[in-house]
Amino acid sequence: ETLSWKYVKPVKEPEAVHNFLNKYKIVLPEELIQCITENNGGRPSQKLFDTDKGKEYVFKSLLSYNEEDTECIYKVFPLLFEGTTLYPIGTDASGNFVCFDTVGQKYVLLKHETNVKEYIQWSR
Repeated sequence: ETLSWKYVKPVKEPEAVHNFLNKYKIVLPEELIQCITENNGGRPSQKLFDTDKGKEYVFKSLLSYNEEDTECIYKVFPLLFEGTTLYPIGTDASGNFVCFDTVGQKYVLLKHETNVKEYIQWSR
């Protein structure tokens, strides 16, 4: 099954993702930047993923790059992630953050209540 996205909110500023990354001097893979830009705030058709410590987490949605949206990068990043190697790209159904580790170049689930990192396995 091909991955598709629902409830995508078009980015109001076409360079929003690049501008945000440049502001904080963050480097992400180009294919990830493209996915975030094209599917802003969207929900994936293939929701389930596993980590090295747990099974069947549900990917809820990508963070939005429109400032007025509820779950947007502008509210989350400066408060929780600035100064870390983790870059939040979305959330799971429990309010945890799906992140890209800019040093390890791996996807990580950050448990918001315990700050525990689990490495994501996208093998579905």
